[in-house]
Amino acid sequence: MNAGPDRTPRFGLNRVCRMDLFLAKIEDLKRHAELLSASKRNCRCVQGGQGSQTPLPASKRAKRDVASPSLPPPSLHPQVVQDYPYEADGVGDWLSHFKGEAGPWTGPPLVVLSLFDGLGGIWQALTILGIPFSGYSSEVEPTAIQVVKKQHPTVKHVGDITKLKVSDIPEKLDLVIGGFPCQDLSVMGKKEGLHGSRSKLFFDLLRVIRDFKPKWFLAENVASMSWIDREEITRHIGLPPLELDSQELTASKRRRLYWTNIPHPPHLPQLRDHPTAQLQHCLENAIAIEHKCGVILCSNLYKGSSARLEFVLDSKTKVPRYMRATEVEVLMGYPRDYTNVVVKKKLDQIPDVRSPKTPKGKPPPSPAPPESTRALRKNRMVRNFFQPEVWDTKITKQGSLKETERWNLLGNTFSVKVIAYLMSPLMQSAIRSRGKPVKITGSVKEEELSAMEPGDVWALYNENGKPNWYAVIKSRTGDRFSPIPDHSRKKIARKTPLKVEMQYLELTDNYLKNEVDGWNSQRGTGLFKLRSIVDVQTSWQAFSHRVTSFDKSEDSYFVYPGNDEVWSIWCPEYQYRYFVYVVESTTNSEKLLADKPGEEEFVARCIVLLKTTDHEIFRKTDTEMTFTDPEKFEFRAPFHLKQEADLLKVEVSGLKGRIRNRVASEEELDDEYDVPEENDDTDGLIAEELMAEDDLEAVLSTPVQIAANGASTSDGSAESPVEV
Repeated sequence: MNAGPDRTPRFGLNRVCRMDLFLAKIEDLKRHAELLSASKRNCRCVQGGQGSQTPLPASKRAKRDVASPSLPPPSLHPQVVQDYPYEADGVGDWLSHFKGEAGPWTGPPLVVLSLFDGLGGIWQALTILGIPFSGYSSEVEPTAIQVVKKQHPTVKHVGDITKLKVSDIPEKLDLVIGGFPCQDLSVMGKKEGLHGSRSKLFFDLLRVIRDFKPKWFLAENVASMSWIDREEITRHIGLPPLELDSQELTASKRRRLYWTNIPHPPHLPQLRDHPTAQLQHCLENAIAIEHKCGVILCSNLYKGSSARLEFVLDSKTKVPRYMRATEVEVLMGYPRDYTNVVVKKKLDQIPDVRSPKTPKGKPPPSPAPPESTRALRKNRMVRNFFQPEVWDTKITKQGSLKETERWNLLGNTFSVKVIAYLMSPLMQSAIRSRGKPVKITGSVKEEELSAMEPGDVWALYNENGKPNWYAVIKSRTGDRFSPIPDHSRKKIARKTPLKVEMQYLELTDNYLKNEVDGWNSQRGTGLFKLRSIVDVQTSWQAFSHRVTSFDKSEDSYFVYPGNDEVWSIWCPEYQYRYFVYVVESTTNSEKLLADKPGEEEFVARCIVLLKTTDHEIFRKTDTEMTFTDPEKFEFRAPFHLKQEADLLKVEVSGLKGRIRNRVASEEELDDEYDVPEENDDTDGLIAEELMAEDDLEAVLSTPVQIAANGASTSDGSAESPVEV
């Protein structure tokens, strides 16, 4: 396309071709990378430590200065690092600080079982933390097992998790850790959900925790999963997850959820913009063009994949090249050549390419006559001869793993520094002494568990978008509650429509005295009566969360703020709300169900939450408040932890916030493989993905119509509707 006279480039350089500008940018980036490397080498000296480097000779400095244009460095490449509390010496910076606070290790080694072990990220994390361990690995991938045997020879291998029994491990377990498969949970997968063919291995993890009764556990998966899958995992495990993006500690983006009963670290090291957490720190003889790297996936290496990583510039040739497996190993927290091990294959796995021997005295067999074109077409077989190209195929050891195999292992592993951060509280003997065996009661069978059970009380969004409508579930079918039909030839699982039968709860007249709108009440607590009419809900979008804090007597339900919940406090005189974290609440069941407002003997000790500059992120403060009137509590807001112990991600935006988070997750490639999008196939998508944000107000403002036979619809299709 020819540029006209009025299409002058915005760089201020008229009549300069795009290639010259690109080359100039490359030279500029080269010089800034050298400045960054220099600041990294001299960081100890800048911070007052020792170990400054010997200055370069004048001749080398002159050559370096001549090779780079004298342009001012951009602001995103700091020359001197002085604002960080830890030394810039790699993984030992903040870890040494944590080790100093914890003191030397005392007591026996930690007995650890790693499920879905992969490359053994937990063993590498415990090693850099200095925690002695007796390890057991459950893994079925042969190449991953060989890597762990080579790098951590003391770890014992116990095989498939589905066949694991208590008698297979003679020691009493202290810790069970596992990142169960996410192919059915990620936005890039087939979206079968937690009960999909691969992600349902979570229930085997749950069974292992119940049978072995360890003191601590940690389960990991993608943060882009549907909110209902996250709700179900939280329900079965019994505690909310912690969300952490590995770019806070490393140079790679990897947003994950971690369910663990290990006390969360109080503060996250502020290393996101530190040189040790940038891509340049992981490269060898190359120049980074961006600070951070994309998500490490198994499909990164394929040229046709949309999950391609960022390119880097070769230091010698100044030509862009792809990242190497050794650089990705450092990026994920492993030593260089960690996965470069020699593969031992069985004889039956090695194909025999020798020509068949011909017996002596007999002529060689004549070749078969060629078949006709019609016969070839008739007898042809469907074969896939396409072998995708990869960016780098170099092997550094004879008989070692192929580059694609190494990338496949690295795409399925933990980020070592993140696991080390989460494990760091176990270095303190006081925390280890408080560990008690985990007790999981009830069934752990996948076919007997679900996100929503009959008899549950669930909160729904009212017409004002507040989750203080309550309903008791009678039955549910479709979606994740029914078998998934065959979808072997589809990229996305086809699910049957959701159908939830439920009965709404209504506030009693005594608790409605101060309410302007009896149907859309301002308060979310009080005594509710069960309606006799059965309503039907066909969209997950209407539900907010499962209600767990209530007292029940026949058809009466008193909903109140429970421990470890986040609630909104409404101030009617100022028309203002703020949020609190309920530390402890006490009630008198007899008084609650007496239908006498103000006489409930309710006491709630709460912590005020401080809203940060980040969207929906709140921090716990030191300000405590005590409430004796449940009327002030407006609605409960679902939450999970964010990065550290006192930071919470609270869903205060309701439906719009849930859709916004879902869309943001779809823009990330955080699954183990890449699946192309299909614009014409929306089967199996949940309601959040199909509805536009502009349709929310229409959904919320649509009146609920109740049919005479007890069923309700939102489209007016029932006979003789009565509008509520």
